[in-house]
Amino acid sequence: MIKLFSPKKRLPVPGIVWGIIFLIIFFSIIRPAKFPTLYNALLILRHSSVLIVASIGMTMLILVSQIDLSVGSVMSLAGVITAVCAESGMPLGVSLALSILVGMLIGVVNGTMVAVFRFDYWISTFATMGIAAGLALVVANGQTITVRSDFFNWLGNGKVLGIDFLILLVAVLVAGMLFVLGKTRFGYNIYSIGGSAETARLSGIDVTKNRMFVFIGSGFFSAVAGLMLAAMGSSASPIAGADYSFDAIAAVIIGGTSFDGGKGGLAGTVLGAVLLRILTLGLNLMGIPPTWQKAIIGVVIVAIIVNDVLGERRRKTNESRRVYSNV
Repeated sequence: MIKLFSPKKRLPVPGIVWGIIFLIIFFSIIRPAKFPTLYNALLILRHSSVLIVASIGMTMLILVSQIDLSVGSVMSLAGVITAVCAESGMPLGVSLALSILVGMLIGVVNGTMVAVFRFDYWISTFATMGIAAGLALVVANGQTITVRSDFFNWLGNGKVLGIDFLILLVAVLVAGMLFVLGKTRFGYNIYSIGGSAETARLSGIDVTKNRMFVFIGSGFFSAVAGLMLAAMGSSASPIAGADYSFDAIAAVIIGGTSFDGGKGGLAGTVLGAVLLRILTLGLNLMGIPPTWQKAIIGVVIVAIIVNDVLGERRRKTNESRRVYSNV
């Protein structure tokens, strides 16, 4: 007789999944008339879309034991460059391409300092964060710039078959990057470098080149996220992306990707971004002041990380006991 369910073979459920389930139930009970609605579900997905894209590059970086503090500033810079160029008469397509190229250029600078010259990634990306933030203020002259373009507005708010274009765009980007990370040589190299850069080097993997590509990818996805954020409001602010570096790191870490590198992936990051946006929306509906929201989000992040760490320790302990019992 075949047992379909066995308590000894339960599939482990990541802490991030339990966190999402708990938050949905909690906010549905606290605000039953406001939270569990289709409108809020779509709102969460819309606002998650920008964070997910910003977190794609961060996921790759943390997988190779690096980090990029300039993500939020690059988002702001990309938005204002597009707005200023478009309003000056430059074709929108050219303005968008220029913004993405600037983001990738900042990625090249970060990659050159960290991967080639072996500078500390905290200091290097902190420096480019300041440069990009300053340039955003200079380009925009410290002002929020409105983009008077129907097509740009459609990019941020249009729908295809009743689904937000941004949600579809993010689905395509995530699917593509899941394939890259899971099925290509480049993805294999990223995980190998994160596991042990020296071992990867001895195996013939060009660690410097791959880390450079990852930083360029971070600049690319940061710029795309900045354009998405600007398109949603048909305007660009020089400080619009200020909080996204923290949020992107948080989404990656609570999604199960370890700072040690080589462990985790983009699927967990997507869940992490959704959890953060559920938490933000729920706190707003409860009337919690923004000054308290960061602290509460920090506590939730710590709780999820602790749950995952304890779960991993229990799993290893159980495996050790099974090995010992079979000896």
